[in-house]
Amino acid sequence: MSEEVVRDFEVLSFNLCNQEMSFDVDFVEIVIDREEITPVPKAKEVIEGVINLRGRIIPVVNLPKILGGICNDTSTEEYKKIIITKISDVEIGFLVEQVKGVLRTSTEEIDKAFGKMDTYGKKAKGLIKKGQRLVVYLDLEEILNEIIGIEEV
Repeated sequence: MSEEVVRDFEVLSFNLCNQEMSFDVDFVEIVIDREEITPVPKAKEVIEGVINLRGRIIPVVNLPKILGGICNDTSTEEYKKIIITKISDVEIGFLVEQVKGVLRTSTEEIDKAFGKMDTYGKKAKGLIKKGQRLVVYLDLEEILNEIIGIEEV
């Protein structure tokens, strides 16, 4: 019988659609206040547009649309922050309501069965249980794969 090794790590938690969610902090570059997003003609529905961040053009994604039916309203007008991430040299911004901060957790506190539920599919690695707090632990690499796949269609 093999035992899983317990590993500590950190996530950046944020609010989205009245739920607390998180990304692995290793992929997060910076969090900025929402600024003017320039729409891109013929962009896919999940792309809100692009921003110019210190001379770099970064696509900004509507995360509720990627996650499917978790939000009744996928309008992002109330979203005040953009989390800039970098995965495999691809920079992408995600609009969120509010950033809560860095949360230290461990593999022991993750309920991986949650990620297998239809709500998030492969886009969630599990549910972090931290006391009374329940935080959806999103799989940023899987989300990026879905965005790239959507763009190639």
